Amino acid sequence: MALEDLEGLIKGLESQESWQAQRQFRLVVQYWPKTVGFAVARQTRPVSIQRATLYVATSTPVWAQTLFYERIKILKKLNRHQRQPIKNIRFSTAQWGQLPRPTRPATSLKQHPSYIEPAIAPQVFKDPPQTPLEAFNRWAQAIQQNLAVQAFCPQCRCHCPQGELDRWDICAMCAAKSMRSVR
Repeated sequence: MALEDLEGLIKGLESQESWQAQRQFRLVVQYWPKTVGFAVARQTRPVSIQRATLYVATSTPVWAQTLFYERIKILKKLNRHQRQPIKNIRFSTAQWGQLPRPTRPATSLKQHPSYIEPAIAPQVFKDPPQTPLEAFNRWAQAIQQNLAVQAFCPQCRCHCPQGELDRWDICAMCAAKSMRSVR
């Protein structure tokens, strides 16, 4: 009998019909920070899905009320990742104190969504610049080469790291602006 990794075992279980609800909830938890933004995700936690309704614990009643008005937009984003759509979301502070705080995995700098792999080879910077103008020109060249390999934010059309687009579908600046408008 071959050993399977844990993720493969979980996916195998979740493919069974009796585990579909658990799979759906796991996808909600996985995409929740990307869907609502990280500032909101720190103040909320999905608790369960019952009869196509997602129950979310919030840290304060103000968060529950604010997110109630944003629920249609949140549902549209969440349902992109679901086989069976979630029909409603209920926000409440009732279970906030009972939930364990999620632990954040340690990440390296390269795993951050705003990390940009340098496009210039390190050999270019071996010798120190002789003048401030040469230092500026090297810096400008490095910036131009990095921008040449970056994608564009679909909202503001500015260059941004691919990691930001993968996580938020927009650049970090646009994501921050949209989080401000949710409050």
